[in-house]
Amino acid sequence: MTKKIVRPVQSKDIAIGERIKVEKLSKPIRDFLEETKKDQEILDIGLKMSRQHKKERTESEKLQQELEPIDENI
Repeated sequence: MTKKIVRPVQSKDIAIGERIKVEKLSKPIRDFLEETKKDQEILDIGLKMSRQHKKERTESEKLQQELEPIDENI
């Protein structure tokens, strides 16, 4: 018994009816270091904004406490 030799064949997109090349199926190669730098920049911006919003929130809470102190015994 001999096995048949299998050759790679372009697949066909059934919905559109066009042929898909093998190159289109593979994901583009991305550099790990570049991707981590981009992710780190996004995280740094988010952290900076979070700290700024917290600072603004605590200032407004202090002003609110001065104007209308909350009675804990109610």
